[in-house]
Amino acid sequence: MQNTKAKTASVLVSAILAMAGAAQADVIPELAAKVPAKLREAGVLTVGSQQTFPPVEYRREGEAVPVGVSASLLAEIAERLDLKLEYRQAEYSALIPGLEAVRFDMASGGISDTEEREEKVDFVNYMMSGASILLRQEDGEKYKSIMDFCGDTISTMLGGRTIMTAVEAASADCEAAGKGVITAEQLPGAPDARMQLDLKRVNGYIGDFPALVYMISNMPDQYVIADGNYLLVKYVTSWAFPKESALTALFQETVQGMVEDGTYLAILSEWGMQGAALPEISINLPASKR
Repeated sequence: MQNTKAKTASVLVSAILAMAGAAQADVIPELAAKVPAKLREAGVLTVGSQQTFPPVEYRREGEAVPVGVSASLLAEIAERLDLKLEYRQAEYSALIPGLEAVRFDMASGGISDTEEREEKVDFVNYMMSGASILLRQEDGEKYKSIMDFCGDTISTMLGGRTIMTAVEAASADCEAAGKGVITAEQLPGAPDARMQLDLKRVNGYIGDFPALVYMISNMPDQYVIADGNYLLVKYVTSWAFPKESALTALFQETVQGMVEDGTYLAILSEWGMQGAALPEISINLPASKR
């Protein structure tokens, strides 16, 4: 069953790529000419990355080069700009300080654009993400949004204040409508919280959208995401660059071209992340401003 689904997905992605006029493009001279001279001479773009965030950017066991939707996008961008990629592993908390210390040219791996962070770095926003609701497959038609959980129970990881604020607001709306409140079970770790769904103690588990997509890809007959790509809390996944870097505008232009020729959606689809596609690639436009 899983092999059949994998083959079907592969065929669909191949079809999208075939339709994309510039998919898997060679160097685009007019873009490559805009690469800063020092970087163009070196020929190597250094990328700070945590490499532990599937399916966005991670390293498979025994492999040295990161894979994931971000890694695939970056590989395409590098090809169009006539550059090679060199990844430098860094903890998530060290990515922005690493940019400020000029340890790498850009930072990747699931960074969220926020107004506070924009004071230190600039962002190219390439994917919409957030917190979604994981369901048992048999409940896929029953729950479409958080409001379908009035009088019901969900689970989530302890400490997710943004998620709990959204759940509490929805619960208040349920109560105001004369329906039951939403009960949220918070557990110390994500695996424990998700286990409540498996044990049927709750009917939904709230977690990070990309992580849930990756989980479903490994267990396609067990789970679904509410309404396919419902986001309870939204944030924008981005690449970060030093302030005033010429790469910021160049990356935006390059990826926007990939949106227009179909390559962008094809790459997201390859990783099951088509539901996170943005209609337009932006600079410094966090979820708080959308």
